Amino acid sequence: MKPIVRWLGGKTQLLPELRRRMPRHIHTYVEPFVGGGALFFNMCPTNGIISDVNRELINVYRSLRDHKEELVSSLSSYERAYNSLPSMEAKQNFYYQIRSEFNDVGFETDLTIEDAVRFIFLNKTNYNGLFRVNAAGDYNAAFGWKESIKTNDEANLSNCSVALQNVEIMNSDFENACKGLAAGDFVYFDPPYHSTFDGYQKGGFSEDDHMRLHNLFQHLSGNGVYCMLSNSNTDFVMSLYGGYYVEVVSAKRMVNRDGSGRTGEELIITNYLN
Repeated sequence: MKPIVRWLGGKTQLLPELRRRMPRHIHTYVEPFVGGGALFFNMCPTNGIISDVNRELINVYRSLRDHKEELVSSLSSYERAYNSLPSMEAKQNFYYQIRSEFNDVGFETDLTIEDAVRFIFLNKTNYNGLFRVNAAGDYNAAFGWKESIKTNDEANLSNCSVALQNVEIMNSDFENACKGLAAGDFVYFDPPYHSTFDGYQKGGFSEDDHMRLHNLFQHLSGNGVYCMLSNSNTDFVMSLYGGYYVEVVSAKRMVNRDGSGRTGEELIITNYLN
């Protein structure tokens, strides 16, 4: 399986590094910043919790879990409509029409399957697969100038829907997603990285949030919960986690337009050794 959506900071290219650092035996798999869910879908745990503060993303996962057939059918319609348009200008206008409809949904309004379909369509059609919001919380990623798109990978969507069955899907802060965990459970933290873009949610992720996350990491460690965390290689992050097992790995920066600037260093931090 592969992620349903492309996500800033997605971990597909780091999967081998993450997998070899996984504990050999775990009870419950927990991912409080699920994003594109590369590790989750690769692991396909039978007992898990995934969460994110991005409610539109969580609506995608819930819709795929509970209403796969309707989601797949609507995605096919969007794909056919876009690919049949006669010019790039028409495709661009269609994109911005869907983006406007996506943003017209009020923050207090319950999201629907159609909102999930619009989310996936925009993710597949925009520039670089970027989910970005402005200060008002409106999605504002630009059109990606693609001649054709593939929104409906039905085989992968079906497999991902199966993986999401019997998984608790939360739209919640990371602290709340980790309540009640016990020794032998495993948490993978993949927060918005320190000193990098964090506009995927209104309000961003501050250094105070990183300190809250460190405190939770410390608390869970004291309770025997296996914890693994990814972050950027900065002095601030090192100052928080220097007492744990820290390894530096090379990683690509997929948002940078300049190919020469797409390789950097990331940290993988654990509170255990295999």
